[in-house]
Amino acid sequence: MKTRVLFVISILVFSFPALTYKNGAPAGKTGSPKSNNNTCFTAYCHSGPSASSETISISSNIPTDGFISNTDYSITVTSKSNGASIPTMGFESSIESLGQHQGVMSGISGISQVKSTNFITHTSGSNSPSAGEKSWSFIWNSGSSPDSVIVYAAGIFANGNNAPSGDVLLLNTQTLKKNTLSVGERFINPLIIYPNPANNYINIANQKANQKGTIILRNLSGKTVLKSDWKPIDQVGKLIDVSELPNGWYHLHLVLENGQKFEEKLNISH
Repeated sequence: MKTRVLFVISILVFSFPALTYKNGAPAGKTGSPKSNNNTCFTAYCHSGPSASSETISISSNIPTDGFISNTDYSITVTSKSNGASIPTMGFESSIESLGQHQGVMSGISGISQVKSTNFITHTSGSNSPSAGEKSWSFIWNSGSSPDSVIVYAAGIFANGNNAPSGDVLLLNTQTLKKNTLSVGERFINPLIIYPNPANNYINIANQKANQKGTIILRNLSGKTVLKSDWKPIDQVGKLIDVSELPNGWYHLHLVLENGQKFEEKLNISH
């Protein structure tokens, strides 16, 4: 009788992590130095073959000349199956340098969540891919980070068999460089958005944008939520209604016919 009770308990303990990890990976599983090189590939969580067609990538809205101290940036991790049958995807990321975590990460509701302060992962509602692809975005405040930091990302491609087998793990890194120019030397973005944060309307001005183009507003998931034409006369100011858009951070792009591109972040707060 005692043996049977112990056997049932062991099954419950074994099964619990698999249920828990659907709501995000536990902290310290990015394969990074601060993760002690650990990942979710363990006997009780995930295991499986090498990748066949799957890929994982890291992108951000940090300018090519580098990030600036104490500034918020959007970082996105994207997993693609590229033809493989993958019903569930998940990720975890951390940003590190000099043996320490760097900056401060914040999750985006329904998309990403912070674990143990310094790791960020998917939510229970953001692990189902669409057309073989899934992206997760989060906010990173650069704080007093050094001249170079590394974004670590681990992606799980799960086959949905409710067992710790047959899954694929991919790791990737991206180095982010700091803008070390003085304030006077930095390129000043001619794209002006005000008010920012915005409530009902925004006014966009750009004295260098004297050609036709398009204004594109995207949310942090990369979905286009608004488009508007840009005319040369608009360089002194163009009014756009944003009253129907949900609160949150957006990326506003101005793309001209001559190929010039301008970008700025917009915060909508009704």
